[in-house]
Amino acid sequence: MNKHPGATAEQQLAAVFDAFHAARAGTTLVTQLYAQAMGDAYPHELETSSSCDWPLLATTVNRLRLRPGARLLDLGCGTGGVGLWLARALAVHLTGIDISPTAISLATTRIPAFVPPGQAAFRTATMEATGLPDAHADGIVCVDALGFAPDPMGALREMRRVLRPGGRAVLTSGSLRSHSAAPPWRERAG
Repeated sequence: MNKHPGATAEQQLAAVFDAFHAARAGTTLVTQLYAQAMGDAYPHELETSSSCDWPLLATTVNRLRLRPGARLLDLGCGTGGVGLWLARALAVHLTGIDISPTAISLATTRIPAFVPPGQAAFRTATMEATGLPDAHADGIVCVDALGFAPDPMGALREMRRVLRPGGRAVLTSGSLRSHSAAPPWRERAG
């Protein structure tokens, strides 16, 4: 049922994520659950709502191959933890894009805890229309967000447009890294 009659699909999606991020900001329960599920692999400082863990961050750093001062785009950035951590670790300039104004507001308040003024900025936009110039980014990271885009192919085209020639992108989806063995939570769940 459409809770926002007359709203576009993008407006409806923004409203859903606004509600999610507002609710998440009011509790530590989700962070506690992620930490319990991931154990030592959970990067507490990031406060993510994704499959992001320390091994994924290491892989992302290695795959992006960004030099200090490069420009990183975090597409579907949520509250900014992944992009801000990467900006600090790699000494790069970060632009974070998310459809949720609430997420962008929360991400913006987190900047001083990670990087100096001017090293990171967040803005509300869609994955399909970032508003960034052609070849803007030296690297793109998109953690578990592409599947939420109303037009995933449009989002991929936009990534190609804003990524400089020779730039690198790291995209993830919330799935198991290895199918060779059942994850331990399956056994515990019965």
